[in-house]
Amino acid sequence: MSLLDGQSRMRFGLFMQPLHHPRENPTLALERDLQLLEHLDSLGFDEAWIGEHHSTGWETISSPEIFIAAAAARTRFIRLGTGIIPLAIHHPFHVVDRVILLDHLTRGRTMLGVGVGGGLPSDLYLFGVEEAQGHPRFQESFELIMRLLTTIEPITMKTDWFEIREALLQLRPYTHPYMPIAVASDHPTSLEMVGRYGAQVLSGAKPQAVPALFEHIQRGAAAAGRDAHRSQITLNVHMHLAETRQQALDQVRQGIAEEQFDFKAGVNGQPAPKMSRDEYVEYAAQHAIIGTPDDAIARIQHMLDVFGGFGGLLIGAKEWTSRAAIWNSYELFARYVMPHFQGSLAGLKASAKVASRFNHARQTQHA
Repeated sequence: MSLLDGQSRMRFGLFMQPLHHPRENPTLALERDLQLLEHLDSLGFDEAWIGEHHSTGWETISSPEIFIAAAAARTRFIRLGTGIIPLAIHHPFHVVDRVILLDHLTRGRTMLGVGVGGGLPSDLYLFGVEEAQGHPRFQESFELIMRLLTTIEPITMKTDWFEIREALLQLRPYTHPYMPIAVASDHPTSLEMVGRYGAQVLSGAKPQAVPALFEHIQRGAAAAGRDAHRSQITLNVHMHLAETRQQALDQVRQGIAEEQFDFKAGVNGQPAPKMSRDEYVEYAAQHAIIGTPDDAIARIQHMLDVFGGFGGLLIGAKEWTSRAAIWNSYELFARYVMPHFQGSLAGLKASAKVASRFNHARQTQHA
């Protein structure tokens, strides 16, 4: 029997939109984001995905590439991905060319995450892109990006929204054959493209939706003669941990309500919850992981059992409470939850068991 019973090492990381209340100093908010990545780097988190947004006043990183360049200079190990670049509003050649430059500057720590860009509908509106145009544009752009990454033959292509003439990438990726690529989408056609190219999918899907999601990936992989693996699925969850569940609930009660009532309902147009702000945290805890490290272990194990396995788990970066409580939450996760699913406790437990057996036998002999 293998050490992990055939399971690959689970990846843990951060999904940073980011999300900051517009009453705050934006310069200081961005500095906190960078400091958080330094903290996670020191705690051994595997990766962080940085979002791109242009509207609402709450999500203020307009260029994940520039932010990643700054973060890379302040970290050593953590991989940094664009999470995501909305392809519907960018020329695809610019996207891949800039990320390849980052791949070289970070010596292979860069990941490319792409999507339509519908997380904030107002982003597409700002650029004059209708929602119905989003997926067709994404598919055209993604196909071209993959062609550019996999050939040095000049490509000429003209669509109704971009054009290239005898284009090829003069700077090839630092990572061979190219950097890890992920797609944030639950759209069947996009998922089939994930399978076809062997990419990852970044998903916030509920447990019951993941098997169907994987079927689409399998269909695309089969069409390309590939095998699909559940390790291609990376799930995004919301989480806050503390020493007790009640402490965790109390710490995030105000902040989680502000996000839901002030941002999601007040600015982003989602339906307002049919409950008071004070009551909302108990409802949210049915979906987010709010509690102790043991609660997190139980919920993640349940997700593994329901999904049949997945490759990585991202914690959505939230500022629901004080900086000290937020940093403590990530430390609790790194100390007690990550090693449970990464196989790093197996040798410690086995060694303790051997030593205990020996020492008890020794005491019996000397009694």
